[in-house]
Amino acid sequence: MSDPIRKDDKMTGDLSEGDRYFMEQRDLILQDIGQTMDSILNNLNGLNISLENFIAVGKEFESVSDLWNKFYAGISEVDDSADGEEDVSKPQSEDKEET
Repeated sequence: MSDPIRKDDKMTGDLSEGDRYFMEQRDLILQDIGQTMDSILNNLNGLNISLENFIAVGKEFESVSDLWNKFYAGISEVDDSADGEEDVSKPQSEDKEET
């Protein structure tokens, strides 16, 4: 790794002032990009952990959700059967009132 740095040092001696400034600015920008990419990677890892926790909590409530779903399905069946019996009895009572 030290060889490329030494080559850069040798090359900077042959460069003009404008080229040296460009190389310095380029290195600063590359360092900034590297730091930003590290920050993005860390934030994505944090987001991934949060999403995994969210999914885990959702899975814990899945059995409770199924239980309530069965409860409401049973209640709606009872209501439907009660409504069906009332509908059958209503026409009969209407017939009795007409006669």
